[in-house]
Amino acid sequence: MDLIIKLLKLKIVKALFFLLFICFIASLYFYKDWYIRQYHKCVGFYYVNKGDKAFKKRNYQKAIDYYRAGLRQYPEHSNASCNLGSIYVSYENYTEAVNSYKNALKHKPDYMFCRMDLGIILAEKMASYDKAIQEYGRITSTSPKIITIPLVYSNRKTTNLNRGIAYYNMGLAYRGKSVFMGDRKSLSVKYLQKARDSYIKAQKYLKKDYDNTYNLALTNHLLGDYNNAAKDYCRAININPMKYEAHYNYAILLRAMNRNRESLEEFEKTTLLLDLEGKQERSKYVFGIIRDINRRILNEGNYEYLKNRVDLTSLPKDEIVYHKGKVLYDKQKDYDMNKLLRCKYNKEFEEP
Repeated sequence: MDLIIKLLKLKIVKALFFLLFICFIASLYFYKDWYIRQYHKCVGFYYVNKGDKAFKKRNYQKAIDYYRAGLRQYPEHSNASCNLGSIYVSYENYTEAVNSYKNALKHKPDYMFCRMDLGIILAEKMASYDKAIQEYGRITSTSPKIITIPLVYSNRKTTNLNRGIAYYNMGLAYRGKSVFMGDRKSLSVKYLQKARDSYIKAQKYLKKDYDNTYNLALTNHLLGDYNNAAKDYCRAININPMKYEAHYNYAILLRAMNRNRESLEEFEKTTLLLDLEGKQERSKYVFGIIRDINRRILNEGNYEYLKNRVDLTSLPKDEIVYHKGKVLYDKQKDYDMNKLLRCKYNKEFEEP
């Protein structure tokens, strides 16, 4: 009896395997295209994997060959298309880079990093500001699903950062577009105002970002909004006191506001930072402006002010050192250069 049961079980198993085999053969006949796609997909992933390895090793020509081979088999591989675009950028082949980025976004529209790179290339390398602004607008208008697993994972910070960077880049694109307006001043002002609005929106997500704050100040400066420009230059300086550009533009602004004393101090901070960076030619140019500011102050009758003040440019540069991430004067360890360079915005600068 047991033998009969074993034989029956064996026949049933064989019958099941036979049925499965028949079903598989039938599926090959009815779903042939699906199997072909899966085959090409597997081959494509194989080449893309080899391309990723070559990309990490910075063997870009091999990476291009592998990515192309992979995309011929499986064009929907968005990561491969985006990486291929980045390689073309390194070769300054911006047309092919744009085509690669667009192919990636065609199959994965919510690929924000890729869309950001596309916008940057369109604006900064191809001067296609309208198209770049359109791409940035798609990033800022997209509301991806926020996924939060306490103490494990959250994409909220990354999402907000991407949105802030998109607004910042949008501001750069609008400002670039304003330059192309030439003598059409009304249009130039219009795009500068759009740039300012974009920087202000970016501030919500990039609260302590030097570049966004500095560009907001510069845009207000160009628009003639000196009050807000002064505030924003000061905020940029206090975010990163070691950047000479904010000091220089703030000094130019103060000179335009006829605040010669404050302007002199900022110009001296600029020369100090330029000397530290070894930019001697720029430093000489600023020294010429300092001489003009000194003449202005003398003409105002403020000789005693010039006589008694400490000239920052007289500090011996070879005795300025880095200590614990700060710039210090070697003979006075408590001489904190960052504190010296910080900005104190005076509300009295504001016009009624």
